Amino acid sequence: MNRDIDLPRLIYLYNEGLENIDFEEIKDFINKNFGKIKVNLVNLRNEIVHTKGLIFDFINTKKFFDKLRHSKVKSACHVIFTDKLFATFGEDGRLHIRASIYSFPSIISTSGIVEGPAKPREYYLYKQKCTQLGIWDIEEPKIKRRLCKRFIDYQDKRLNEVLKGYIAQALFFYITGQPFCSHKNCRLFNAHWQEDLIYAQIKMGKFCKHHRQLLKDIHLA
Repeated sequence: MNRDIDLPRLIYLYNEGLENIDFEEIKDFINKNFGKIKVNLVNLRNEIVHTKGLIFDFINTKKFFDKLRHSKVKSACHVIFTDKLFATFGEDGRLHIRASIYSFPSIISTSGIVEGPAKPREYYLYKQKCTQLGIWDIEEPKIKRRLCKRFIDYQDKRLNEVLKGYIAQALFFYITGQPFCSHKNCRLFNAHWQEDLIYAQIKMGKFCKHHRQLLKDIHLA
């Protein structure tokens, strides 16, 4: 057993107003891969995730989260699911839209999954050309239909499968402090392109050899 593994007793999944997400499927994914950890779903009545414009507001988010009665539960992993779009500053000093933030609590944004990882290069080439011609509003739906298999969009039926990878990253952050993997064929791969996201989460849909071994260790905990 890896002594660096610290299992939560409980996992709280907080739903900040999302519809069309199958949380029971996500629960089953957690139990199948991380063992029989108790998973509790909490439907939030009030907004927890806050921003200042587009910038993620950690202080107010933490303040409102700390008011939740479950927030003080010890040995629990807390993950908020939201459709709110937010960004943080990267190492390059620029704002970057985020699909997730791994902290206490961790936050996963469905809008961030759509808008964060870059779409195929062809999408931006078409957008540039059509914008110059003043026809992008007309052509965008056609371009999206043409490239739809290569990126995740709003109301996408594949979103639930993609969310499994992000909840796995949140759990690995809690357990080991390392949410990501450098292998593109792993659910923990930190995809910056939509096509890489789809490859890791849908086409492959599994963990790499290293993280499969860690999951075996987790089951033995």
